[in-house]
Amino acid sequence: MKAVQSNSDRKVAFAVSALGGLLAGLCCVPPILMVSLGLASVTVANNWGNLLYGDYKWHFRLTALVLVAIAMTFYFRSQGVCTLDQARRQRHRILNFGVLALLTFHAVYIFWNYVVLHAWGIAAGLPWAQWDESWAIPVSAVLSAVAALAYWLLPRLTRPPDRTSS
Repeated sequence: MKAVQSNSDRKVAFAVSALGGLLAGLCCVPPILMVSLGLASVTVANNWGNLLYGDYKWHFRLTALVLVAIAMTFYFRSQGVCTLDQARRQRHRILNFGVLALLTFHAVYIFWNYVVLHAWGIAAGLPWAQWDESWAIPVSAVLSAVAALAYWLLPRLTRPPDRTSS
């Protein structure tokens, strides 16, 4: 039963944090859509992008992280972890979930925002080529690799010792 819960935990952590990473990058989607759909000129869309990314990027990021934390809370409550005492007893499981969620969130956010949306904005005609985002591919690759290692290793590293052999 423990392995099933662990596998389920990892899948939910991945799904919730990936969705959170996508939501955190929504600040850059409206200007691209405005230009792509012909709703605004490149200048107007770029100004919207500068406003949303420049002034409100932390609002998008923090909102997405709060939503991931709320989803994590609802998930563990549905799993029967409803009190602080129960959370204390399952701290390794919750910590594993949190570490995996944070790693996946950041990997998805960096790849989505600084690789995909950046390229999509340039293709739509926005003047985003002036920013060098070449750092984003290796950083998101490293974070993805660390998240993959965490996905496979964390449950094995934090498994309680087998006490039946003594």
